[in-house]
Amino acid sequence: MDNAYRKWFRRIVWFGVLANWTFAAWVLFIDPQQLLEFLGLGEVADTVWLYNYSVLLIILSMFYIPAARDPFHYRANAWLLIVGRLVPASTFFVGVFLGFMAKGFVILGIGDGTLGLVQLFLLVRTFRSARKD
Repeated sequence: MDNAYRKWFRRIVWFGVLANWTFAAWVLFIDPQQLLEFLGLGEVADTVWLYNYSVLLIILSMFYIPAARDPFHYRANAWLLIVGRLVPASTFFVGVFLGFMAKGFVILGIGDGTLGLVQLFLLVRTFRSARKD
């Protein structure tokens, strides 16, 4: 039952988890302002919110791990991890559009949106391939 789509789904989910943890580690242990500059996110009035966001990102990513291991057994986690990518992506786009966020935050929307759409495609294909077997 370990088809190519499932293998790629697992890899992309793990890539996203590592990306989230890298973002969070940079904020928590290195320098949040340096991360903002590196990603070109623009100026923010205060970076204290990034600490909270980073801890929540770590916790959220932990819920992705069971789905990466077995999306059939952890079906709810698998679908929710896609929601956990696409909802934040849309909030970044809306936040920039409405002027609540600096324009650079579009890059986070593109990253989360791309991962979410790729994961959605791979998860749908994974479940469809399993039905054919």
